[in-house]
Amino acid sequence: MKTRIWIILILIITAASSFTFSYLLSQGQVGAKTIIVTETILVSKPEATIISDEEYEKAVRELLQYVRDWVESRRGLSLKEDVEIIVLTRDWVMEHWGVGGLNTTQVRIEEAVLKSLFIVPDDFNLTEFKVRVSGYMIAGAADHTIYVVKEFFDPSYRVEAGSILAHELMHILQGEYFSLPRPGSTDERNALSALVEGEAGMIGSRYLLEHGVRPRGSSPESILEPLVALWLFPYIYGEPFVRCVYERGGWSMVNALYDDPPRSTAQILHPEKHLEGWRPIIVDPPPHPGGEWRLILQDVMGEFFIRQVLRANLDGISANRSAEGWRGDVLQLYERGDSYMLRWKILWEDEKEAAEFLEAFMRLLGNIGAEKIGERAWAAGNRLVELQAEGRVTLIIISYARCPVCA
Repeated sequence: MKTRIWIILILIITAASSFTFSYLLSQGQVGAKTIIVTETILVSKPEATIISDEEYEKAVRELLQYVRDWVESRRGLSLKEDVEIIVLTRDWVMEHWGVGGLNTTQVRIEEAVLKSLFIVPDDFNLTEFKVRVSGYMIAGAADHTIYVVKEFFDPSYRVEAGSILAHELMHILQGEYFSLPRPGSTDERNALSALVEGEAGMIGSRYLLEHGVRPRGSSPESILEPLVALWLFPYIYGEPFVRCVYERGGWSMVNALYDDPPRSTAQILHPEKHLEGWRPIIVDPPPHPGGEWRLILQDVMGEFFIRQVLRANLDGISANRSAEGWRGDVLQLYERGDSYMLRWKILWEDEKEAAEFLEAFMRLLGNIGAEKIGERAWAAGNRLVELQAEGRVTLIIISYARCPVCA
């Protein structure tokens, strides 16, 4: 099963997607040589490692000029500056944007959250995962430069390659014409990324259609492992969200999204919520647990993350239904010595939705073989789990002892 999923992942990345990251860069949300993908990675423009194949670069540049004219005419926006092309190799990307781009502290904290919530096993290495997936980048854009990876980007396939360039050029246009707020949480960052990637994806799909190729649909969430689905969220759900808005009011309504953008994955998953004025609620964090616990993370995770927590050990239909009533949340991770404590407070639309989520989470605990040791307490391997509920609010408390062999 694991092998099949990774094959699917590779096909998604090499056939239908690209890492694109110019937009947040151009808005000054990161430093001048920082690129945003799914996390912040610090890079500088490559020099000696650039491939200097004149024929290849000539073909890319000729295609770029055609695609640029097409994008400008279809989107009704003209690029204000020239666009540069830089050719990279897969090895260079993995070295500089994979291994070299990781914030080890951030990865350690993220891995602890994933393990605490049973999304990945104790022996899972998130660093290896991030480096591995970085090796399947096709193209990207930063400022007014488009990067293409020679092993995966073939300009002789003019329609498919043109669609990728259209996607990247749309990111550059976004940076020139629009602005977005700095994301304050994981959930908000995913929502803003879905808007940016969704519009670029829609332009890329339209390019394929107008050149006689039916776009490949984004991979359905149901065939992906939860961690992969979390990583690909903007690419899976961004385009359907933007398309829904476009069909309501054309490009003018899409433009208006940048003035009042979606702030949660719930709005991306349910476009009608955003269009009807629904907005998430800020949830007050639970009090400090006392003692020597040190807070190392406070974040808002959102509906889609809850889906993946449940999907990791429940069927997809139940997971989606049980996550749908999300209204807001705050997740905290504390550290003390070799132990973590996760405290996750979630606000639901009503008490019924809260009860449905709790019931689903208890089924999840049963599926992983957790032993009930109290009315609302379970022991699951090296984790102690406590569930609390009051009205529309649920609270999950998980104490997690770091595995010295697996760390």
